[in-house]
Amino acid sequence: LGSSRGGLCGVDKAIIMAIPTENATIPKTADTFEQDSLGLGAEAYSTPDDVSQQLHLSQRSAVVAPGGQGDTLRGTASLEAAVGVERAIRAPLPAVAHALQASVAAARATVAQTASQTLQAPIRTMPVAPHRRQPLPHPAGVIAAGAFTAAPSLEQQTNGLAADPPLLSQTGVRQPGARPPVFNRDTDTYAGGASPPNEVVVRYKRSWSIQEALDQHSTLCRQKEILSKIGANRVRVRRSQLQFAQLEVEDALERARRCTPQEAADAAKTQALAARVRRATQDLALSARLRRVDETVVRQDLQTAEEEIEKSRLEMKVMKQAIDDKSLTVATDEPNPVLPPFGEGREYLYCTNCRVGGHGQRFCEYLLKRPEWRVYPYQKWFEDEKHNEYHCPLGKRLVDFADESHFSRIAMYIKGRIWLEDKTKMWHLVPHLMPDTYVIEDLKWRDGREPPPDEECGVYPWFVKEADRNWGTSVAVCQKASQCMSLAKPGALYVVQQHIKDPLCMDDGRKCHIKFYVLLCGMEDAVTWKLYTFKDGYLSISPNKWSPDDLAKDTQVTIIRTERITGWSHWPRVYPKCKAGVAEVIRRGVGQGKLEGRPGKRQFEILSSDFIVDKNDNVWLFEFNMSPVLKDPQDSPLVHDGDMITAALEIVVPRENGTGPGDWDFVGEFIGQRPALDKKPATAMAVRESGAQADGSAAAPDPGQIPEQATVPAA
Repeated sequence: LGSSRGGLCGVDKAIIMAIPTENATIPKTADTFEQDSLGLGAEAYSTPDDVSQQLHLSQRSAVVAPGGQGDTLRGTASLEAAVGVERAIRAPLPAVAHALQASVAAARATVAQTASQTLQAPIRTMPVAPHRRQPLPHPAGVIAAGAFTAAPSLEQQTNGLAADPPLLSQTGVRQPGARPPVFNRDTDTYAGGASPPNEVVVRYKRSWSIQEALDQHSTLCRQKEILSKIGANRVRVRRSQLQFAQLEVEDALERARRCTPQEAADAAKTQALAARVRRATQDLALSARLRRVDETVVRQDLQTAEEEIEKSRLEMKVMKQAIDDKSLTVATDEPNPVLPPFGEGREYLYCTNCRVGGHGQRFCEYLLKRPEWRVYPYQKWFEDEKHNEYHCPLGKRLVDFADESHFSRIAMYIKGRIWLEDKTKMWHLVPHLMPDTYVIEDLKWRDGREPPPDEECGVYPWFVKEADRNWGTSVAVCQKASQCMSLAKPGALYVVQQHIKDPLCMDDGRKCHIKFYVLLCGMEDAVTWKLYTFKDGYLSISPNKWSPDDLAKDTQVTIIRTERITGWSHWPRVYPKCKAGVAEVIRRGVGQGKLEGRPGKRQFEILSSDFIVDKNDNVWLFEFNMSPVLKDPQDSPLVHDGDMITAALEIVVPRENGTGPGDWDFVGEFIGQRPALDKKPATAMAVRESGAQADGSAAAPDPGQIPEQATVPAA
């Protein structure tokens, strides 16, 4: 709709409603949103007193192209009538009103005659009558669609003195004195039509490859282009609504001025005229307010969209600088690479998310909060026979941190971690810390060692757990030891444990176990290990009161991290025992060469150990959970592990003016055996498989896709 600044009297309201604004063709000479972006809001009228002085007619025509039609609809106001109004503007008010009325009536008749050839439903045309106010035509098809609520009795009771309510009120006729409804800028209707939403839907998100950055930048630019078009249409619609509201006020005031003494003596007619003027004035104020609000919102949305684009531009610029950094070298397959000290003489450090899984992306996000860390993009490394893609840093560079250990100066997986993850192996490592454990392998008791007879086992239940699975997905409960073998499947490996005696429960009798967090670091010399434990952990509490006779999984198996452990009255006595138990596991694992160092590389891992306490304050270790569930502040604002992760990375990658170790408690330093030199792998697949077998990185689960780790606080 191309309109002048003051309004175009020759365009009927029905055309606005019947033709989609998104398909409208705007002449270059029209007052478009782009041309007048600096002057938005200049003609917002809030009172009808000075409308007749401010309203002027335009000699330009409106050109509207209906959606899907090749022809155009041209509605041109009568030039002679417009000139007559302009000449009579300084004449007495009756002359001005008479000229305005004639101009509006002529324009309506002209547009209605032309529109009847294009619109699907006919538009009612009103005969031109210089001294009688005719009702405004309703939009085509609105009455049939049921979106228009009319009040025909108002005009009938006053013999035409009060016409139908203005269009802004047609979605719900208000009674005199009623409060105007609250309009929403995206859902308010104008005679049955709805404005399209104008919101920034796509936000900037960190990219990890060049292609991701390019795709995101293209999407954000396209979004701004769409928002500009939607915003322009919204502003045009609001301007048109304001112009029509001005005409309604003019018509209402003119009809009131023409009221004869006989009509004024009729109370019903006088009240109807006053109600009409009041409604028109309210709609004028509402349309002015809506236009100002939409213009402000459109500007804000476009500014936000531009800010998102700027973030994407800056990201691509930083990626280009990272690619051009000559300090990064190509990763080699040498078992003992000679590398300079970590970060020495370099302005920036780089991390790459190779999409291996686990906590790799999470650790990258936390490191990137430091100003000296930058993203280094990834590329496709190779594809296996099952069409699984593997990624590496662009150019196969050796970066400071990546979740693919072969290309990282800091490995996030401990080499030899299988000795902590596999329950059968850990039983051989520290049998005195765990409950008595039996192993079923392919439907046979390993080494012929099986549980004692049922009559010697007491009343406590038994648990059958797959040795290589966690998170409570493979735990079965039975009453007697003789029933355990029937729960096993051929070819599978299970551990079998009996519930501990006299478990320490919550005050209300519910079972609980401790989720104890551990940070293990291996240094570049490949022999030195440092162990830390977190002073604050979690209690996993069963929802039911515990009983040895209740075999329900919810009662016997605790899964969800229920509450922080610092408020548990037994924690000050139990914490030192849990710390000593973990230290014994690491001491034996390092001393026996089960945990291996990486020459020239630093390695670390955050893991959790599960303990249960009996009434004598004895702690029993059940398992270690590798890549445990960790929650970030943005995902879980009330209970999260952000402080624990940040402090752990301060220990692994220390810096000047850092936040320090936080609640991480240094347990001790352990000296292990120097690892044997590995032969140089021949292919990328060999490199990937050797790393996966050593540290289990290929099998690391994505913590965003798995449930909470489950522990059987009974075995």
